[in-house]
Amino acid sequence: MHKKRTVSSVMLIMLIMALGSSLVAASTLTIMQSESPRAMDPSNQSATYTGSVLSHMYDTLLTVNSDGNVVPSLATDYTYSSDGMEWIFKLREGVTFHDGTALNAEAIKYSFERILNPDNGLTAFGRFNPVIKRIDAVDDLTVKFTLHSPYPAFALLLTINQAAITPPSAADIVSRHPVGTGPFKFVEYVSGERVVMDRFDDFWGEAPEVDRLIWRWSPEESVMVMALQAGEVDVVVPLPASHVRALELSPGVEVHEKAGSAVFWLALNTTAEPLNDVRVRQALNYATDRQGLVDAILWGRGTVAHSPLAPQYFGYDPTVQGYPFDPEKAKELLAEAGYPNGFTMSITVQESESQYAEVLQGMWRDVDVNVIVDQLENALWSAKVFSPLEENETMSSFASWSSILDADLMLTPLFATRSFPPASANLGFFSNARLDEILAQAVNEVNPNVREELYFEAQRIINDEAAHVTLYYANTIFGVRDNVQGVWSQPSGQINVRGASFK
Repeated sequence: MHKKRTVSSVMLIMLIMALGSSLVAASTLTIMQSESPRAMDPSNQSATYTGSVLSHMYDTLLTVNSDGNVVPSLATDYTYSSDGMEWIFKLREGVTFHDGTALNAEAIKYSFERILNPDNGLTAFGRFNPVIKRIDAVDDLTVKFTLHSPYPAFALLLTINQAAITPPSAADIVSRHPVGTGPFKFVEYVSGERVVMDRFDDFWGEAPEVDRLIWRWSPEESVMVMALQAGEVDVVVPLPASHVRALELSPGVEVHEKAGSAVFWLALNTTAEPLNDVRVRQALNYATDRQGLVDAILWGRGTVAHSPLAPQYFGYDPTVQGYPFDPEKAKELLAEAGYPNGFTMSITVQESESQYAEVLQGMWRDVDVNVIVDQLENALWSAKVFSPLEENETMSSFASWSSILDADLMLTPLFATRSFPPASANLGFFSNARLDEILAQAVNEVNPNVREELYFEAQRIINDEAAHVTLYYANTIFGVRDNVQGVWSQPSGQINVRGASFK
């Protein structure tokens, strides 16, 4: 009897040890961002931090690596015709979606036809419909895209989050339950709290070293910073510039910083009085102390923007001068426009970015422009600023935009007439016939020198017409616990933890 108890005790101890070992081996990486995901459907969103979350569950045909190069993903190779009208992609063998269905050419065809169907009302429609004419499944692992006209940046276009591949089997659930081929599979989305995803054991690529990702968010900078310092989270993005110096001195924390490609701006509703007068829009630009804003809020960790393109973009024109800080010139223009005593306007802004609107409020007070700060939670902000023209009550909105580094993917969504919300992000409903003509010509121009000159002209029009109050390019800054490695960020600020591990 004693011997049996001893054997039983040993077995129990071994079981406990085995269980404990498995618990220790399981690892969870927690990431905190400044805003919650705006959608679970990758083709129905365009936000950087939403893309960060979804890109760990989804793959695209091609992707951009940490060096900024376009590399294979679900497609292993591609060719295109001499006229640039047909692109053929060879698919990777043996890839499965999280629901067990196989990746094949029909799934690629389905994904893009879903985007191109106007009845679906997806955000990606405005980006892809003008480019892609049709998609054909040549065989099980070969897909062909036929374009409306040559599009030199097509390979780059296929790397954006909106081009993520979804299976036909998930048609009814994709808006609430992501099903992709990425290294992590969806577990839950608790609204206002977290998104959880677990490692996908059948992932086609290099297996992740962590077992679980938990994505959290807070619009409060102090909450993000304290969570990182306390070790409650492992990664924080974006790291508030005002806290960088303190965090660099904090034990257990590493700060990563580089020049970013995201452009921050204030869209002016060009259909609303008095912003429909170019002199008023120019006055607001002259009334803005951009360097003062960068110094005060970003603590110098950014660069004054004179163009709607960041310097990293193809087509960036370094000769565009922008608007110097000149309050007296602003007053002159306001008087010419019939507003010698100023006027009242509102700035619609997300909670996490309200301080920027408050700084502009203070600056513009000096030229008698009274600013009402319309501060909204992220989802409410999106619903308001992306509402169609006939329903839109936004006078101006603070926002930012970044994309892969080609001028078309910045200028067309933000300034083309066809990009009015909700189709895309021309939040100020700016419309200029010559600009539309230039953008339409440039997007199909195969000569890079001619294409670049067209984008130079486009930037001069946008600047002269003061479509935005262009503000700054923010540095990309994120923080990690010092026991975490393998985290990197795109110039846009999108974070990548696919290869993250604990030291």
